[in-house]
Amino acid sequence: MPLHEYLEQKRRQNITQLNATGACHICGSTCRNSQGFHHFLDNENNNNNAAAVEAGGGNYNENSMVRPPNLAAMRTCACFGIAPSDPDHWPYSLRVCDRCIEDDKGIGRIRNCGICGTVACDENCGGELLECTDCAEWNNAGCLDCRHMGDFSEMDIFRKKAPKKNDHGEPRCTRICTKCLEQSTPWVKYDFVCRRFRCETRLVPSDIAERKRFRTFGSSPLNLLPEDGLVAIVDFLNGSDLKQLFLTCSAMCTVAERVAKEKVERVNNEYPTGPIATTKRKNESGRMIDTPYFEGRNDFGLRAPDDEKAWVGVYHYLEKVTQEMFYFGFQMKGPGADSEVVGRFLNQSRNTKFAFGQAYSKVENNLVECPTVGMSVRGGCVLVTGKPDEVISPSPLVMASGQRLETGIHRVICRLCCPGMGSARSNREAQTFKLGSIGILCTNQRGEGPTNAWAQRQDVMESWMKEDVVFGIEYNADERELVIHANSHLSRSSTFVSNTYTVAESPGDLYIAAELTSKSANVAQSLLTVRNCDAEEWTKFIE
Repeated sequence: MPLHEYLEQKRRQNITQLNATGACHICGSTCRNSQGFHHFLDNENNNNNAAAVEAGGGNYNENSMVRPPNLAAMRTCACFGIAPSDPDHWPYSLRVCDRCIEDDKGIGRIRNCGICGTVACDENCGGELLECTDCAEWNNAGCLDCRHMGDFSEMDIFRKKAPKKNDHGEPRCTRICTKCLEQSTPWVKYDFVCRRFRCETRLVPSDIAERKRFRTFGSSPLNLLPEDGLVAIVDFLNGSDLKQLFLTCSAMCTVAERVAKEKVERVNNEYPTGPIATTKRKNESGRMIDTPYFEGRNDFGLRAPDDEKAWVGVYHYLEKVTQEMFYFGFQMKGPGADSEVVGRFLNQSRNTKFAFGQAYSKVENNLVECPTVGMSVRGGCVLVTGKPDEVISPSPLVMASGQRLETGIHRVICRLCCPGMGSARSNREAQTFKLGSIGILCTNQRGEGPTNAWAQRQDVMESWMKEDVVFGIEYNADERELVIHANSHLSRSSTFVSNTYTVAESPGDLYIAAELTSKSANVAQSLLTVRNCDAEEWTKFIE
């Protein structure tokens, strides 16, 4: 019962009249002001404002200087308003005003959740409401009825204010629904059953309910927002911030997991598969550091818990690997550093990113289409998986983009990483350390000669004491001018140089392409990546 036995019987006796007048079942008023009791002269002011204005009655109308009444809103239980013909109809459903609920704080005669405000007419109405109690599970003293208490105010803890320091000094809430409790602590079970024999009333410590209520599980005010609106805000966070939010509290943890899952699944088809591994590699300054990478041996995309325990961890590694494999480091350091460039790249539409389209192998003087066996080709990534039961595609292997070069200026930044490469050598042996080529491929040529052939290319040589090689391509389709910015690595003192070429007129289609020789294509975990870049990124790249 929501009230003491006598008051509940009185409510049930007058339930028909209360429902007919639209009054609150507790105070019996249809016009109780939000600041307390306040009755107006005409009932139409409160229940049928439009009819009162038309009839000319009441103290308030649209032309009057009298302010409209600030009435307390009404709340109804789950079974209120169900038709009598419905088998779930209950004649003693509850309607109560907010002011009565406010007066009932710390007493608990009205069944309502202290967080979301849900009300119930009895223990079988709507969702389950857990009673707040003053004891923990190990010192369980039982529920309110088993302790023979009339209301919650008989417990000392409910005669005191909530532990959270606040301006209003609100009393403790007496009940909390299961949904609100699970949102604050989804993996930790704080509720328990009354200790009395055959009593199934579920209890929760009052301190736990107050921590959720005043957001001390997580101090962020974002906890007050609906989950969908919160997800839209959290989606702007990068991997590091998302990880910090994940560790803040359980409520934020679930939101961070949802956002991270959506981010990973959005780009899963553009990256090699897992598992995620870590190895020692030299950075730009020559120091050995731990570098994460994707092995590409799983038959499914990146996901939790196979690759990491949580989706936030998968996305954290995804950002780390993206920064390394697509060569974003130079944009995130020095003057004008852009720490959000990786996040923007991951959020780009798939149609705007570079992607490989077709593979070719050399047969006599022609390049013919061939499958990529032993390699994982996804988006702008080509990874040599090196599985024991697979034979690597014939080399040299030429990978062409899926977008034809028609008009305008096209710029890409490429990186080729071959584990174990980059050893010391003499200058005379430099020509034997060729890893591949980059340039423009012409396909569908007509007339005499090969159908598919290089229109212009430049060799890619193994670096000195480094496992990766970085190079860039800028092609002006209108002027047919090709610029390749790369390091020849013919000697230890070689530096980056921009070489300019003019692509001859041809009747075929032009594509940006890269070639992998047997030296690089037969090395497990060799990785070729290509990404588009704009004029600002290109300017910083060639500096």
